[in-house]
Amino acid sequence: MLSLSTVAAEKKKDEEPSLPAAGSETFYKGKAEGWFWYKDPKEEEEEEEKKLPPPPPPPPAPAKDEEPEAASQPEQPAIFSVKWLRDNLDTYRDIAIDSPTEENVSRYYYMQRMMMDKASKFSEMSSKVIMKDPFLDEDSRRPVATYAANAMNKMAADSRDKVLKDLSQKVGLFYFFKSDCALCVEQAGVLQSLNHATGISVIPVSMDGENLPNGGFAEYRVDSGQAEKLGIFQAPALALAIPPNKSEIVGYGAITLDVLYNRILIAAKDANVIDQKTFASTQPVNDTGLLSMEDAEGISEEMLKDPDALIEYMRTQLAKKNMEGK
Repeated sequence: MLSLSTVAAEKKKDEEPSLPAAGSETFYKGKAEGWFWYKDPKEEEEEEEKKLPPPPPPPPAPAKDEEPEAASQPEQPAIFSVKWLRDNLDTYRDIAIDSPTEENVSRYYYMQRMMMDKASKFSEMSSKVIMKDPFLDEDSRRPVATYAANAMNKMAADSRDKVLKDLSQKVGLFYFFKSDCALCVEQAGVLQSLNHATGISVIPVSMDGENLPNGGFAEYRVDSGQAEKLGIFQAPALALAIPPNKSEIVGYGAITLDVLYNRILIAAKDANVIDQKTFASTQPVNDTGLLSMEDAEGISEEMLKDPDALIEYMRTQLAKKNMEGK
């Protein structure tokens, strides 16, 4: 019975409002608040706390960086290839020189033999390829045999003389000289030979207003600004006169007759007085056409990888130039 009454008393005590006992310390501390300082008991928290949503799963651990693949080694050239020999031949030579044992020296010379054999095979195939292709055979452009070279020289000289005589009807040659110039006297003799051989008129122009010491020209003109206009400041000087009002510098200083012939032809070609084909006929070389940078415009990357296609393209270009005389 005692235990039941005790439990009941404790339960009743628990259910009573929590008021401070009169006279207690808390009573005196809170009395200034009046009746309102009375505090309701806190609501009992729910026995079971609301279940919180499960935390999100932790983010996956970052994947370990994959180990980089081993750096790919550059492809090594094949043993005994030209690149391999170029990279290694000097090394073996240096070893043989630093340590000239029988094995080291012999090894170097075998390597050198391999390179020489490759060069020999290349030379043999070069001869085989060149002899079948006139665009590659330099003998077809300028023969090596003396008798053939002499024959070509004569053909070119005959054509040159004819072209120069034809030019004598279209052009003349200004000759700028000074009276105190020794080289001018010598050059005057060459010009007289030019006039006799080709008929090209020589027009003497004195830059100082005086004739040559030996009276080389019965008639001459006094420079009235022509030299300055052409940019001529020294004597002797030559310029091709192309009617009606064009001039092309041929050269300065003393020039031999053969060189003068060719320079007149070059100046006439540059001035479009003669065409390329006519000019080519005066040269001791068989012009089979000349490739230039412009010919690369039709070449693709694929063509560079296809030897047959590249060869055919270049042959076509050369054949076209040969027919057009370019």
